[in-house]
Amino acid sequence: MSQTTENHFCYYHPNTPTELRCNKCGKYICVKDARRTPVGYRCKGCVKEQQDIYFTATPVDYVVAAVVSFVLSLIAALIVPALGFFAIFAAPIAGAVISEGVRLTNRKRRGRYIWAVVIACMIITAGLRLITMPEVVYALSFGVLEPIVFTLIWMIVYLVIAGGIVIARLRFLKIG
Repeated sequence: MSQTTENHFCYYHPNTPTELRCNKCGKYICVKDARRTPVGYRCKGCVKEQQDIYFTATPVDYVVAAVVSFVLSLIAALIVPALGFFAIFAAPIAGAVISEGVRLTNRKRRGRYIWAVVIACMIITAGLRLITMPEVVYALSFGVLEPIVFTLIWMIVYLVIAGGIVIARLRFLKIG
């Protein structure tokens, strides 16, 4: 007596044979797409669906986040890079103020990509600040980069440190 087995393939990778199934929807999934949960393995679609209940932000919250972060990061872009070496100490404070301002104006509602909106606004305001600085305009018009090297360095330091704080607080922080 011969026993025939049917070959099953991953829902996300149709060329990958598998016998593993999502314990919620029943789709066949390969090891790459399996997400271990306390109740068993689930596909990434079911995990995303489960996580979506924690993201309650509306489109208006994204607009509010953009406006608030634009204003706060413009103020920070004016102050922090001008501090020179002390930008290392002021950038985390600026990042915390920006992220908390966004979080409080959105009434602590979380959005999956609010952190990206805030980072984009920080980069835009830093760029606006750079192109309006007199020494940068002078350096660009005469092709002399020496006067703006330190300005660029401290602006990048500000963006990296404050951006890291914003990502940590708006993307990874669990709000209670």
